[in-house]
Amino acid sequence: MNYLGHYKREKRPTTIYRLPVLMLMVALAVVGCATAGEQEEKDASPSEEVSLRVSGSGTALPLVEKLAEAYSQEHPEIGFQFDPGTNSSGAIEGLLAGNLDLAVANRPLEEDEAEEPLVYSTFAQDAVVFVAYRNEKVEGLSTQQIQDVYSGKVTDWSELGGSAGEIVVLDRDADESARKLVLVPFMDDRPVEARTVVLDRAGEMVEAIKTTPNSIGYSSLGLILKEQDPNLQILALDGVVPTPEAVEDGEYPWYLTFGLIHNDNILEEVREFVAFASGPEGRRIAEENGYTGI
Repeated sequence: MNYLGHYKREKRPTTIYRLPVLMLMVALAVVGCATAGEQEEKDASPSEEVSLRVSGSGTALPLVEKLAEAYSQEHPEIGFQFDPGTNSSGAIEGLLAGNLDLAVANRPLEEDEAEEPLVYSTFAQDAVVFVAYRNEKVEGLSTQQIQDVYSGKVTDWSELGGSAGEIVVLDRDADESARKLVLVPFMDDRPVEARTVVLDRAGEMVEAIKTTPNSIGYSSLGLILKEQDPNLQILALDGVVPTPEAVEDGEYPWYLTFGLIHNDNILEEVREFVAFASGPEGRRIAEENGYTGI
């Protein structure tokens, strides 16, 4: 706007006309400086919060939530939206469809997924442990005994040294990582022929064990430790108590590796969080929560 246009140009003595013009020029200069200062302040202000959309494995997602909580304390401009309603495969599909920024998996990429423009970064390991509803007489089992239970050969706790009671055998669906990558090789080609109750999600398995007397199942060590429920009894296997240290030392061989997956044309914010999760601080947080850092 031309502010000078608001002044009526009347004929006045020269000495009287120059003073308002001079004052107006000074005022405009002040306004200009203020506007520039406001713009500089605006440019220097923090950018709007970036919210990363995350979903994936029910066993791995709780650890990522812990990592995100710690990361946001140092980077308050980064937010996270967690969708717990998927699994590893579903999250990868969501990633490819553009609905997620980060997928969390408890397994490596499958052959068809590896052909996509995806980046996979490991960040932790989690023991898969056999867990029973609290039974003071049975603190551990052998590989043979658990194979006998899942094959249907052993059906009562009294056959394993416990109090009499029919064993309630809990299992996961055929496509679940803990079943494909742990239980199936653990059975060493022996088919699962026991009458089982099949659970769809990791949380459902934990809930079923702690509320079902005489039950046995298998689950994430991290999830079991998080529950801190006295009814959840982690069973030693062949005399080895499963711990993160036992996994790291190679004494306990049954575990899953967690990975963070993203598109190769990712946001810088995603790249920085993945570096944090797979770095020293991420390892410390993983170990504090019952997982094995990588």
